Amino acid sequence: MSPPELPPSLRDVPPAELFPDVFARDPWHRGWTRGGHTRALELLAELDPLTYGRDRSYLDGHVSRLSAFLRHGVLTLAEVRDAALAHAPPTAPSRVWKYVNELSWRDFFVRVYAEVGDLVWKDFQPYKTGIPSDDYAREFPADIDQGTTGANCVDSWSRELRETGYLHNHVRMWFAAYIVHHRRVWWQGGASWFITHLLDGDPAANNLNWQWVASTWRSYPYIWNRGTLVKYAGERYCSACPLRDGGCPFDGTYAELSARLFPGKHPAPGETGWLPPDTLKAVPWEPPPTPEPAPDAVVWVHGDRLSPGNEALRASPGRPAVFVWDGELLKMWEVSAKRQTFIHECVQELPVHVLRGDVAEEVARFARHHGARTVATTPSPSPRFRRIVEALEAQGLTVQLWPEPVFAASLTPLDLTVHAKYWGQVSASAFGKPPAPPKEKPKVTVRAGGTPEKKARGGRRKKVDAEPLLPLDGEI
Repeated sequence: MSPPELPPSLRDVPPAELFPDVFARDPWHRGWTRGGHTRALELLAELDPLTYGRDRSYLDGHVSRLSAFLRHGVLTLAEVRDAALAHAPPTAPSRVWKYVNELSWRDFFVRVYAEVGDLVWKDFQPYKTGIPSDDYAREFPADIDQGTTGANCVDSWSRELRETGYLHNHVRMWFAAYIVHHRRVWWQGGASWFITHLLDGDPAANNLNWQWVASTWRSYPYIWNRGTLVKYAGERYCSACPLRDGGCPFDGTYAELSARLFPGKHPAPGETGWLPPDTLKAVPWEPPPTPEPAPDAVVWVHGDRLSPGNEALRASPGRPAVFVWDGELLKMWEVSAKRQTFIHECVQELPVHVLRGDVAEEVARFARHHGARTVATTPSPSPRFRRIVEALEAQGLTVQLWPEPVFAASLTPLDLTVHAKYWGQVSASAFGKPPAPPKEKPKVTVRAGGTPEKKARGGRRKKVDAEPLLPLDGEI
């Protein structure tokens, strides 16, 4: 029986020809940067993690803009971390602490996504706004989408997102808070809109940050005011805004805005969340195993590891490799033309035969064409990836998972309930040291009135925060 024929490779076919409907709908066919490993290394060479730690919160701060390349696996967290540590004296790695800590947020979010899967699209907890979840609109407002709200800051962010596929960390949080709390749109609608346009959009960092802003993964909602905007952005938005002298929705103190926006910072009666309380408390961790190379393997390269350093490619040098445009996923996420262009440019630097269609069917056909019984690939936290692997195994194929270098290790199961607990377990490893044992919890006493306290240095006592504040999202 002769092997099935393969269509010609689509590697050099422009995505505008593959997806003409998307390119007709999205007038911006290229985002703020081109894709590919060559471009990623250029940006990595410009990395300034020392200054980043001082001014990353400002819109003109020294952010690295590597997130799109991390999200698509063009670079790994470990190699970016190593590049950051190279900027610090060997005896003072703490000088790049903030940058490495920010990298850890992506690792944290990906691990949470791997545990909860499609639940990442559900409210982990109820909104802490006093507003029932059904009162948040399911239809995304056209004036936000088109940048015609009348608020100059909001409309500028809408244009920047749609035209470039990029927003600064702080802007993402401000924009999300406006959409969810001022306009009462459910966070899933905003998260989907971001994924459509952001070059780095994915359900891990994107959705979990939206949940944090919305208060469905935090004990109270995130808001901001005009003073905060001016502090970190200057007058670039306010000076030309028609609402500058009246009608600005962000004028007021935090207490005034909170009273205006929320009936109360508690769940509405009868509201519940979808995440069982113990789901993320003790997630097993051990180094991912490395398989033995199979001499007859073909390599499947997917969108989470678009790098010449792809571990499956390196384990099977010279073997046939395939990338499949997942048309169903692109349609489901309504991925923009600029995002497809970015992915196309990443793929063009790889030694792959490019197909499109049902991923499992096309990879299986590719394997049969080359007489292979083994498919070598790299892991992904996506539940869709797991379903594709199961479909390949159902067709009698062995799927090998070649892991990328570990960013941070732990001696114990990971506590992923909040980033601070996870970071306490892995921070030593993230800086190249042996994993540290869990720190002993400080003794907590309760004073009159029931306020928790812990003893600080010098015998003083200070109030224990209810929860650590999440820093800016994983876009670094």
